[in-house]
Amino acid sequence: MLNSTRYQKSKKTLGDYPHKILKVPSSKKLGSAGRYVKKGRLKGAEVFTLTLTERETCPTTCGHWADCYGNNMPFAHRLEHGPTLESLLFDEVAEKCERAHQKGRKVLVRLHVLGDFYSVAYVELWRQLLSMHDNLNVWGYTHVIEGDIHEALKTTLEDFPERWAIRWSDQPTSEFSANSAEITSDGIVCPEQEGKTESCTTCALCWDAPTKNIIFKTH
Repeated sequence: MLNSTRYQKSKKTLGDYPHKILKVPSSKKLGSAGRYVKKGRLKGAEVFTLTLTERETCPTTCGHWADCYGNNMPFAHRLEHGPTLESLLFDEVAEKCERAHQKGRKVLVRLHVLGDFYSVAYVELWRQLLSMHDNLNVWGYTHVIEGDIHEALKTTLEDFPERWAIRWSDQPTSEFSANSAEITSDGIVCPEQEGKTESCTTCALCWDAPTKNIIFKTH
């Protein structure tokens, strides 16, 4: 069984990494046609993404362990997780939130293009960042559905329900979830996958519709 990415050469250590770790969206789905949210309550927010290493940071209970869509992403930079990442994130988020604040904008970070929440300390970092930066918003999905990390994620959602839009995967009975079509048909199929909108930034359902379950077709 795979326990990391298929693309080992795409893994990046951070000690000598020459680029920012928070990226402007590079895929059409995430909004490469423009880096700003186009509608909804976060209209105008600047979007950034973070990509970790699939499987290394993910719970083995993930329903897409074998057919992770990272299998089709050989060129993605998979960033090394751990204390160095967390230190760099602390500084980069502060920088991006301050710049956005000066422009009267918000920041929306997509966690994670690949990977998942790997430790309680990592979740607590994001909770701290949300406390420090009023214009910071987070959106994404997690397969962590039990244990201490799950409890930390629940606490963060309870503390920041308007700004922490991390949906539960593999949890079709949860109100704030995002599930594969193989698991359930109860919810709204991702409009981008249906050709009804250009990208996540022109849709906004995942962070603007907390009582609606989102369904994704398998990549």
